[in-house]
Amino acid sequence: MTEQPATRAEDWLRIARLERRLNHPEAALAAYDRMSRETAVSPDGVPYALLAAGARCDLLAGNAAAEAAERLRAALLEGRWPLHRETFEYYWSEANRLQHRADDPPKDSLEFSSLVARLDEQWQRAVRTGSSLSGREAEPDASLAIWHATSARLTTLYAPAGWLGAGLKLPANSADIRWRFPASGDAAGAEPRVVRSLAEAQLAGKIEFSSVVTPSPRGRNRALWLAGVALMLLLLLAGAYAMYRGVNRELRVGQLQSDFVSAVSHEFRSPLTSLRGISELLVNDRLADETRRRQSYVFLARETGRLQRLVEDLLDFGRMESGRKQYRLEPHDVFAVVRAAVADFREEALAGGFEIEMNLDSRAATIQADEEALRRAIRNLLENAVKYSPECRTVWVDGSVNHQQVTISVRDRGMGIEPREQREIFQKFVRGAAAKKAGIKGTGIGLSMVRQIVDACGGEIRLESAAGAGSTFTILLPLAGNGETRA
Repeated sequence: MTEQPATRAEDWLRIARLERRLNHPEAALAAYDRMSRETAVSPDGVPYALLAAGARCDLLAGNAAAEAAERLRAALLEGRWPLHRETFEYYWSEANRLQHRADDPPKDSLEFSSLVARLDEQWQRAVRTGSSLSGREAEPDASLAIWHATSARLTTLYAPAGWLGAGLKLPANSADIRWRFPASGDAAGAEPRVVRSLAEAQLAGKIEFSSVVTPSPRGRNRALWLAGVALMLLLLLAGAYAMYRGVNRELRVGQLQSDFVSAVSHEFRSPLTSLRGISELLVNDRLADETRRRQSYVFLARETGRLQRLVEDLLDFGRMESGRKQYRLEPHDVFAVVRAAVADFREEALAGGFEIEMNLDSRAATIQADEEALRRAIRNLLENAVKYSPECRTVWVDGSVNHQQVTISVRDRGMGIEPREQREIFQKFVRGAAAKKAGIKGTGIGLSMVRQIVDACGGEIRLESAAGAGSTFTILLPLAGNGETRA
């Protein structure tokens, strides 16, 4: 096994997943146990030890699963790992699910975990640049963190909420007083203020207190002068903001492309690693049991099919983006196409413990569509519904005819999509923040392909979603000719 911590942890993760797919829970638990001792962080920013703890909870059953979930909850509360807020909340909800609880995490633990994650990012930045960094962070709850990071260590002084009144002995009725850390050379403001040394609180630096009530401007001339300065600043800020948006857009596109390359590499590497491992076992006659050999052959066929679909998706996506994709629009019974797509995916869904319930109109409805492309679009929606539903193991597919058009819906009760992300989710390479923080793999091209296929068939796709309540993707397609339907 390699000596690089990140590579070694990733190897244990693949071994554990391979044993889990081969239905060897004891071997998978042993691999996850070895992985839990690693300190490295995955490319998605989730510690491998946390991934191992979550996977062990899923593998165990009964009291053992509840005890593992309690250990996971305790580790989250003590701030064992540097975590982003979304990651903390996701694994907290997983622990709740296994323990049949519905309590929210303590606010102070959640805020402290976010603070640890931010400080870890500063330390990693110091390690990468070989420089020395320092700073202060005043938290919303009035707690304070003063930190200093070098390539060798991170040192932090953390003062909890209430340190200000205790250290500086402010009166109880001081709600009309605000405070800040003044920069060197700051000019005095118009409001009453006082600067005091933090030595009284046994901290380095100075802290400034001022009234929250600002006196009114003195005279019309001063008001006009301030208005002119404000207008000049507004124009400068508008120009700077336009430049910032342009640069930020280019940086974001570059980051999305980088994430896409990394995700595609992982999508290829995982099945290839599994195929190689199973092939070596078969070649070396290490599977003496005929039943296990048959399971291995089925697994090889499934992983080979997964690789083939991934390659075809990438090739088709390239043709769509360049405008070279040719669609064969022919009359088809849309519900027959949906049934075929569900039948193709059902075996894979059952292997993951998922059920697909269909409720389609009994009448045949003819549309003009490319059958292969439309089946791929429906499969992409089904794969997403399964991938992003860690708790509810049912996916619903509905179909009906309404006013000269056909409606096809794929619905789940998964993690859902934040409202601010819904406008961009159909763009290429875009993935939800919650999915990335939870360590769920994906390339970010599936929904973009669905939208382009639906557009080519003359339809549209809509999304209804709420964070934590699931998503419903609805495809609307026009009926062929005069709205032909047959009983």
